Amino acid sequence: MNIAISLLSKQEIDSFLPVFAHILENEFPGYTKNVVRYFLDKIYTKINFEWWTSQKQKIIIAATENESIKEIVGFAVIDAPYGGVSFCRWLGLKKKYQRKGIGKQIIDKWKELAIQSGCHKMEVASQPTAKEFYAKMGLELEGLRKLSYFGIDQYIYGKVIGTPTDEVMTSSK
Repeated sequence: MNIAISLLSKQEIDSFLPVFAHILENEFPGYTKNVVRYFLDKIYTKINFEWWTSQKQKIIIAATENESIKEIVGFAVIDAPYGGVSFCRWLGLKKKYQRKGIGKQIIDKWKELAIQSGCHKMEVASQPTAKEFYAKMGLELEGLRKLSYFGIDQYIYGKVIGTPTDEVMTSSK
């Protein structure tokens, strides 16, 4: 299995959206079908992803298989750094690609980008089903938000990767 990890461009959003929808619908059991529909129809739309990526508000890390057709098999959606923290909004893989080291490759790319941006910390809010994965990736459980956004328990994982600096924390990049 030859997997490539890269940043998605605005022009690749069309090929990303069906994979994003499929993974949200099938690999995030904490959300009801209505909540997932709301995400896909109202928040995580093509126009929003295009704007977010063109304005550097979010970056999408994609895991692709088959170099010729670049089939997207997984992703991470990372918010622009804020206050020196890089926050992973979504991380998902198609079921058949889970437990093959691809998630680790995505996390490694996220860490690399966070360090390049001068961030001092990485954070993610995990569903209960992914707790073991994030712990295995070296992120520490920092807290629990009970019945948080959209009615699910969220486990907050983080990893300190540098020293906070005023320059980065107050940057408006």
